[in-house]
Amino acid sequence: MSKTIVIVGHPYWKDSVANKAIVEEFLRLNPDTEVSNIAELYPDGNIDVKAEQEKLLEAENIVLQFPIMWYSCPSDMHRWLEEVLAYGHNGDKLKGKCFIVSFTAGGSADMYSRYGVQKMTIDDLMPAFAGIPNHCGMQWGGYVFSGGMMVAGNTGEEQLATFRGRAKAHAERLARLIKKDYQE
Repeated sequence: MSKTIVIVGHPYWKDSVANKAIVEEFLRLNPDTEVSNIAELYPDGNIDVKAEQEKLLEAENIVLQFPIMWYSCPSDMHRWLEEVLAYGHNGDKLKGKCFIVSFTAGGSADMYSRYGVQKMTIDDLMPAFAGIPNHCGMQWGGYVFSGGMMVAGNTGEEQLATFRGRAKAHAERLARLIKKDYQE
């Protein structure tokens, strides 16, 4: 499998259950993966743009991992995109790399339908993300989404095990997507 970098953009990382479990399971399945966690590396919001860009040069697959917020990625991820991916704009430094979005929602997946609470599908939210690789010369690898992933309040061990199981399935789908893309 090719080298993958997972960019984690979760503003409440220390309290995360699902996204942490996804990243942990993905690392277990793909030990050569590098993780760049924006919240941990840059708690003051000052991104080391050059260091992040260097990481992208070494990867064949670039995965964004985040919880969806306000129909998009969290602000720390958005800042990372604005500052770091300026590198790929109208250039060839990121050409041919595979760009994948991996994200969760607290609400159930069925909320994201024409008839659900959100009145839109997850596919409706993807055009902006699918445009990023095009803008930077990368290939759109698609996305992996899991709903119903919010853990709040006093959650028992049985409920936590359910969330971890969903996170493991999410990580496995992500690994299969990367393997599929790499083999094509």
